[in-house]
Amino acid sequence: MTLVELLVAVAITFIIFLGLSNAGLVVLDQNIKNSQRDEAVSVADNVMQQIRNIPIDNLALGTFPDNVFRQIRGINQRYSVTTTVASIDPLNAAVGRQVTVNVAWDRYEYGLPRTYNHQIMTIVRQR
Repeated sequence: MTLVELLVAVAITFIIFLGLSNAGLVVLDQNIKNSQRDEAVSVADNVMQQIRNIPIDNLALGTFPDNVFRQIRGINQRYSVTTTVASIDPLNAAVGRQVTVNVAWDRYEYGLPRTYNHQIMTIVRQR
């Protein structure tokens, strides 16, 4: 092989590796995004399980904000948790309560902040 052929082969290989490294960064970014979403689902589920263990008479009506911090791949992620407890029937409190848990988190994509949400809802009744 001549020196020119060798330089062309190295240049082609370099261009291919540049494309592969960019694809690898996209895969890594999507993987972190999925991990953040999975953790938000876990946070919402944990909050809902705690609420289900509270007797309905002790379950206060209203909206309750909270922050939960989790570490995902060495990154501290803040999840804003808003729990809303509403009466299903204002005239009869024994009917039950509607509980909604909303988990929001911020993430930078392409240099711009973006907010994501995960929401679950359940009905808590007298045991």
